[in-house]
Amino acid sequence: MATRLTILSFLFIAWSQINAQTYDEVSVGASYSQQAYYTLSTGAVKTVKNDAWDIAFSNIGQTDGGVFINESAALSGTAVNLFLAPSNDWSAAITDVSALVDSVKIFNEELNWSEGAFNTVKDPNNPFDYGWGAYSVQTHQVVGDKVFVFQKRNGSFLKLQISALKGGFYHFKYADLDGSNEVQDSVQKSTNGVNSIVHYSFETKAVVSIANDYDIVFQRYFTPLDAGGGQILEYGVTGVLLAPGTQAVMVDGVDVATVKEADYASQYTSLPTVLGHDWKVFDFTAGWIIDEDRTNFVKTKDGSKYQITFVDFTGSATGTTTVEKTLLAAASVNPPEFVGQTVSVFPNPAKDILTINTKTTENVAVQIFNNLGQNVYNTTFNTNSSFSLPQNFTNGVYHLVLNAKNWTKKHSFIVVN
Repeated sequence: MATRLTILSFLFIAWSQINAQTYDEVSVGASYSQQAYYTLSTGAVKTVKNDAWDIAFSNIGQTDGGVFINESAALSGTAVNLFLAPSNDWSAAITDVSALVDSVKIFNEELNWSEGAFNTVKDPNNPFDYGWGAYSVQTHQVVGDKVFVFQKRNGSFLKLQISALKGGFYHFKYADLDGSNEVQDSVQKSTNGVNSIVHYSFETKAVVSIANDYDIVFQRYFTPLDAGGGQILEYGVTGVLLAPGTQAVMVDGVDVATVKEADYASQYTSLPTVLGHDWKVFDFTAGWIIDEDRTNFVKTKDGSKYQITFVDFTGSATGTTTVEKTLLAAASVNPPEFVGQTVSVFPNPAKDILTINTKTTENVAVQIFNNLGQNVYNTTFNTNSSFSLPQNFTNGVYHLVLNAKNWTKKHSFIVVN
């Protein structure tokens, strides 16, 4: 009887946590000097100083090659800056930095976690162009073909090249502008597992350890804002970014206490800035004002769903945000990634036809997602299938998810029109 009561008590406690409101405080420090990595299930917050890392590398899928810069800066500090070098010849010394001005800075776009600042210089019509390098269909490697200039927080400059992505490693090198003090290094793409970012510091010449179990990161970043007169400026804001693998939907103009997640279940997105920064505005008389008819639904990597509402913000004094959190649905048990099931997907790159071969005879559900995490195609098949890709598929990387009764498989592929 004692065992049965213990089990029932556990189930009651677990059930009682659903729809129970809790409050967490997440601080990025005075003058916004830190980044705060927040885990919804535990309320845990891990902070790192803004200058703890400089660049970061993505591990989002088989074909991603995202490289980011750390845009966070304290109000009293300086953000790092990235520019294209005058020449893509690594051996050429850079003697004049006068052309490296604000108008030619390169920023993270925050559209997804597969492409960072180093990728923004790519040709959008060439699916083999990763910005910092080009993909080879013969070697299945991305080889660096551009040189960048990186300005550190202290104002000094480095030249930098992402040399290659091969064998599961990003290879890169950096040096003084005249080529002296060259450092060659590499990071393993899977350092933090799937759906993760690997952070690297030029100061320590090493990977910076940041746990991969967070759902949201509070930090400063740059975002394009309308400055009027047709001008768009990259402006530093203090806001919230989704972690890789997390999805959310922002809902505005509603009664926060009665709004239903089910009404917005089809609108989840993995766009990192969906929660954004404009849930607060500054009034010179009243101070920081929170948008009281705005809330968010968040789906974590394990499938749990939360409603989170920002209810207070202290500004630069302590950098603290108070979050009202309600667990709406606990994680469900999904079919495992089944190692014993052989699946082949070809051709890759694909143009208009994609073929999937398996050894199963059961029905398999097919979902295709674009790099913004949007579900853009669904179908089903059994055993083997070839199907036509929709004509509205643009060039780029897509992610394929196969779900059967007892297994799931994931693949990434490139579309070339």
